[in-house]
Amino acid sequence: MRKYTLLNRMASIAACVGMLLTGVSSAFEGNRAPIAKDVEISARGTLQGQVLTPAGTPIANAPVRLAWQGTPVAETKTTAEGRFVISGVRSGVHELSVGSSQSSLRLWKNGTAPANSLQTVSVTENEQVVRGQFADGVVGSTNSTFITIAAVAGVAVGTTALVIAANNDDESAPASP
Repeated sequence: MRKYTLLNRMASIAACVGMLLTGVSSAFEGNRAPIAKDVEISARGTLQGQVLTPAGTPIANAPVRLAWQGTPVAETKTTAEGRFVISGVRSGVHELSVGSSQSSLRLWKNGTAPANSLQTVSVTENEQVVRGQFADGVVGSTNSTFITIAAVAGVAVGTTALVIAANNDDESAPASP
């Protein structure tokens, strides 16, 4: 009977640890919001850009669509050099779509854009994003990995301590009254 109780406790603890680890990993899943690029439009409200392949070759006649809050604002096609120009654009957050690629842009009036803003937009069509388990060169990746390892080690030590404590529990009365 004592072995059954010990196995039951171990199984319960393992199930709890599994649920905790599943909850931690699912917190990092899902769609992430795209990072908006800051772009300064001309004084006349003109947005300029270029559409390229992942190899850097310009794409001719690519359909380019600019939308604001999901509503299309302008549509055009690229030139033979892959360049496009959209006129009559207002400042604000817009979505730029080229084929299946979509970019979020923060458009700024001429003279109001941050110092590191772009003058023209470069869009890479059909860019394949490869995500892996180890992210070398990503800020914070080393710290995140260390924290994950420390958390798993802490859970393992805690589980072991609980199992040992449960196993050493003799149901006798305490020595003091």
